[in-house]
Amino acid sequence: MYKVFLAEDEIVVREGIRNNIHWEETSFILAGEAPDGEMALAMIQDIKPDILITDIRMPFMDGLALSRIVKKAFPWLKIIILSGHDEFEYAREAISIGIEEYLLKPVSAQEMLSTLNKVAKRIDEEKETLLSIADLKTKIRSAQDSQGEGKNIFDPADLLNIDGDMLFTKLKYAAKKDINYIIEEYTVILGNNWSENPILVYFLFGEIIISVSKIIEALGGDIKEIVPFSLNRENVQEIISTPGLFYENIRLLLSAMIEFRDSHTKGRYQLVIVKAREYIDNNFANTEISLFSTATHVGISPNHLSAVFVQETGENYIEYLTKVRIEKAKQLLADTAMKSADIANETGFSDPHYFSNIFKKNTGFSPREFRLLQNSKKTHNVS
Repeated sequence: MYKVFLAEDEIVVREGIRNNIHWEETSFILAGEAPDGEMALAMIQDIKPDILITDIRMPFMDGLALSRIVKKAFPWLKIIILSGHDEFEYAREAISIGIEEYLLKPVSAQEMLSTLNKVAKRIDEEKETLLSIADLKTKIRSAQDSQGEGKNIFDPADLLNIDGDMLFTKLKYAAKKDINYIIEEYTVILGNNWSENPILVYFLFGEIIISVSKIIEALGGDIKEIVPFSLNRENVQEIISTPGLFYENIRLLLSAMIEFRDSHTKGRYQLVIVKAREYIDNNFANTEISLFSTATHVGISPNHLSAVFVQETGENYIEYLTKVRIEKAKQLLADTAMKSADIANETGFSDPHYFSNIFKKNTGFSPREFRLLQNSKKTHNVS
């Protein structure tokens, strides 16, 4: 069953959708409804529906504002916009938010049900297309069991080195010239013996597919329309069988994604964000780096950059700066014998105690615990 939430300020329309569809005879449940966006948002956070139906114009928070917030919080959620005739062109532009469908009022029960079925089909297709996490976990457990029997297939702990969120962010703002760098950065953990890491390769491939799919979806597209190869399981197994096939197909996929992204975005703030992120990536070790210095570098006001940064990336300036610093700290803890205080200084933290607190808050481990964990992994791999 698919949970549906309805946000509509016109009581006649709301009651029409609620009462004219025989919900009990469908695969949908009307899980909640609200007369405005603010009330809807609070309820959606609790209900976590699969599909949101929202009017484009509502008091307090309109349908587009609601959709933007909901899409960032629940990227899997599908959205159907209801619009008056004179707002239709405006509603079409909302596809950049990731809205699935937009319907002109008045909407008949038959049309609404047909649209719901169409959206439900997309949900099912995504579940089939994207790699099954449950299946992956089963394989990981199986690999761990095999290792216990003396078969050194791969270390499942290496999966922790694949940061899906960071990969998504990098791909979202990557240029074609960045493709090789990104691939090299995320495949270095695979090592030289490809055959010993099949599940790790499988997992990395899945993270790339999921990240690309999110980017394409947010622009109103479908990954199956731009991916240059079949996503059925047999073809995926063939692609990951050798490094040559893997790298060739990933390059083609990322290139196609970037072309689609660039052709479906207005790009008003794209260069600003790329420039700001590059500045942070190159200057994070400087304790003097700030929102103000970054804004000066990109040529807009600090307040404007702060708003644009959240709008375009889904995280604020400090969150991104901290993430970059923590990633570098993790690398230094794992690969060097530097003292924690020196690593704090190397990554832009002037106070070692503050660094330790922030590190634990973001990773769940103190710097010392993280280093011990990494050393334990290395010892395990050698043995």
